[in-house]
Amino acid sequence: MEIDYAMAYDFIDDDGDGRPYQLRFRREQHFSDQGQLIAVIASAGRSDNGTTCFISRPGVSFTDVEQALDNWESWAMLTDRTVSLSRIRATITTKGLG
Repeated sequence: MEIDYAMAYDFIDDDGDGRPYQLRFRREQHFSDQGQLIAVIASAGRSDNGTTCFISRPGVSFTDVEQALDNWESWAMLTDRTVSLSRIRATITTKGLG
């Protein structure tokens, strides 16, 4: 089971390929608090649909990820509809979750 973050936004890997991703927390088990923060290209019309980037290491707590991403809507925004995956990745790493 995956928890989506702000599906109306494009999460852009501004240090990488610039493709639009969706940010998700992928649980290890259905009701588990443990999992991994990932970014996935989720567009059926794209040849790269399903491409996944790992933002955190596996086995991190959803609660810890939520705390690390607190207020991301202000500090990670590039435009009114795009979010910096680089800033999110850096914050996850700084918080010891990368």
